[in-house]
Amino acid sequence: MKYGLFFLLTCFNGLSSSCSFAVDDVPFFGNDNAPKSLTLYSTVGVETLSPLIEHFLAIHPDIKIKYDQMSTLDLYNRVINEKPKPNAGLVISSAMDLQLKLVNDGFAQSYQSIMTDALPTIASWRNQIFALSMEPIVMVANRGLFPNSEFPHNRQELLQTIRKYSNDIKGRIGTYDIQRSGVGYLLASQDSRQADITWGRLLEAFGSHHVKTYCCSRDIIDDIESGQIVLGYNLLGSYAHKRVLENPWLIMIIPTDYTLMLMQVALIPKNSPQARMGGLFLDFLLSDIGQNIMQSENLLYPINWNITQNGQILNPSHPTRMIELNQQLLLGRDYAKQKRFVEEWEYALELNTK
Repeated sequence: MKYGLFFLLTCFNGLSSSCSFAVDDVPFFGNDNAPKSLTLYSTVGVETLSPLIEHFLAIHPDIKIKYDQMSTLDLYNRVINEKPKPNAGLVISSAMDLQLKLVNDGFAQSYQSIMTDALPTIASWRNQIFALSMEPIVMVANRGLFPNSEFPHNRQELLQTIRKYSNDIKGRIGTYDIQRSGVGYLLASQDSRQADITWGRLLEAFGSHHVKTYCCSRDIIDDIESGQIVLGYNLLGSYAHKRVLENPWLIMIIPTDYTLMLMQVALIPKNSPQARMGGLFLDFLLSDIGQNIMQSENLLYPINWNITQNGQILNPSHPTRMIELNQQLLLGRDYAKQKRFVEEWEYALELNTK
């Protein structure tokens, strides 16, 4: 495995990273002389998928892999721009709605195997888009700096905490910038559907308390660790969990009112010359070996529910709201609706962007 210096110093990102690479800084895995190659486009941090890639290449030493990591919006636009000549064999993103739009608009090709056929109904669509992990959407707080250590366990308690400790928490909450982050937009739009009144009040509280907005989970949790902010809202659970394991001063909070469940999803670009290699790697990710590696090495939460249950992601008493792979997701990406939602979000937050 080879990394450019710039990559090593700055780009070990979390999920939904917006880090970009020069051509020479994109990481490569495998033997330079391997006769077959696969390019992955992904929003998942390379440190998360690299153990899986290494295991895959141990089974398939005749393949080398180029891992091109980018933001959800950059990935979406890249696939569109490369339609005449796709460069990737597999595209992985947490922005389920954007991935589904690519499928709906004819940018993906069909793929079917024993592994994809074994997926739950909710985890695939038209044999063109496939879920490989399931993410609880969580909050993360700094144990040492949070006011009186009164951590909110749900959105109503978060509202009460903001009001009770108004001065202490002002300017110290972080969340996604929904204009820069495709997954951020998806999560905000899902919140607005699940709890319209609470969501509106939460937005108002965020706005009056100068919420900071970010491109990606990595930056939010970095600032929680450093004490610049004390709480992050709507973060991907797998990345938050990994960072909490590394730092005992961090706490991951799974909301008890409802927990959004998002899936990391993959597609094979239409007419990709690497389609066979992309399908092979997808099958590995969905295999028992791949799914168990996700769980045992704390990389991602597997889509295989038997393995996930063993990892005890959620307390059974926590109600969940699954973001499903269906055409309902496309409604949120209607241009007029999206424009109106972003404008209302900006107005409510009186943005202090980062």
